[in-house]
Amino acid sequence: MTGHTGALEALRGREIGVPVTLPPFDPDRDVPEAPDYADPASWIALPAHFSRDPKSVDVFWVYPTVLSDDATYLMDTRDAGLRERAAWTLVEQASIFDGQANIYAPYYRQNNVKINPLMLTGAGPIFALGQSDLVAAFWYFLEQFNRGERPVILAAHSQGSVRVVELAKAGELLAGDPASLERLVAAYVIGYSVTQSDLDANPLMRISASATDTGCFVTYNTISADEGRERQAPTVRPGSFVVNPLTWTTGTALAPASANSEAVFFRHGDPEHPARYPNFAAAQVVDNALVITEISHPEELPATSVTFPEGVYHMYDYAIFYGNLQKNVADRIRAYFGKEKRE
Repeated sequence: MTGHTGALEALRGREIGVPVTLPPFDPDRDVPEAPDYADPASWIALPAHFSRDPKSVDVFWVYPTVLSDDATYLMDTRDAGLRERAAWTLVEQASIFDGQANIYAPYYRQNNVKINPLMLTGAGPIFALGQSDLVAAFWYFLEQFNRGERPVILAAHSQGSVRVVELAKAGELLAGDPASLERLVAAYVIGYSVTQSDLDANPLMRISASATDTGCFVTYNTISADEGRERQAPTVRPGSFVVNPLTWTTGTALAPASANSEAVFFRHGDPEHPARYPNFAAAQVVDNALVITEISHPEELPATSVTFPEGVYHMYDYAIFYGNLQKNVADRIRAYFGKEKRE
């Protein structure tokens, strides 16, 4: 807790959380031990069906919120149930990189979903603990696994994307100087918003302009066309850039469902045989979000929590565009190495 002690002490005794508060914060009780990234147990093991052949690109994956109980502020990275939920995100989301890149995913002390709305404000000192974990994990990854031998894709969802964006703004995760940024194939910070103020904080950051752009950030939040859905989406911020994953631009033209190559929905009971739907939905950038219409199988998009009500498709940001994301990874990797050859 060194370096964070004073800020955490200032929160002692406070009940923090939205829409429901957690018990009074006690840094002696509520701050689990930091992961040791020299210990293989601090990294998520890939499922057996993932490719083991070394690839020419590494992915650093930051998983979304898996902690949602009524008492715990920070994920204990030794908790078996939470570890299992974090590992599932490799199947459901990060599998778009399977067979295309080497996936590295650290466990980290993430926030409970109830303090996510406050992670950049009142709960900032708690949020900072997870950030320090990710910085430590990334440097261990660079020095021990990547060793400067391969370019890197940053990828995340939801709380993970918040963290990648904030770290990039601070000059961490390859965003500190032009030379390090040259090693970034792309950053998929899906399920969160990137605004002009974020780019102003670090002018090296920029939004994807095409399917083969590199060294850029891809961001979008998926909602229905129903009136008021954007206001109900907690990860949508005013002034958000939105990259349409059917066109890979920020243009506002409707991309038809025919451009949606395949939506993929994994089942816990049988992850080897997900439900697959070609031409699942059309998509259009509208204001600060990505609106989908012409949904062929709406039963695959149930509301799962009060945080993400009906018509806020946050939980399915990867699933709806799975095939397009998978192909885009290949396109950007190809473009990255093509650019290297030209240079």
